[in-house]
Amino acid sequence: MLIPQFSLRSVLYVTAGCAVLSLVAAMAMRGTAWAMALTVAVASLSITFAAYGAMFFAVWVFSLVAPRRRAAREIARSSPFGPDR
Repeated sequence: MLIPQFSLRSVLYVTAGCAVLSLVAAMAMRGTAWAMALTVAVASLSITFAAYGAMFFAVWVFSLVAPRRRAAREIARSSPFGPDR
């Protein structure tokens, strides 16, 4: 399936959530203290998750590019806890 299927209910929930966040951001621009704090908190969480995603992507790309150190069979043979062969 190429296109994910969303229900109308879930799209309306996301739209309503974005409207509430926009209202809070507008109130923060007017100088309301609690709205400023909430806007900063939401922005901080968004930046944090974006940074986590970027670091995961960087490590994932590095794992694809970097060569493997040793094969699993070599590690099993050299393990002191493995069976004697």
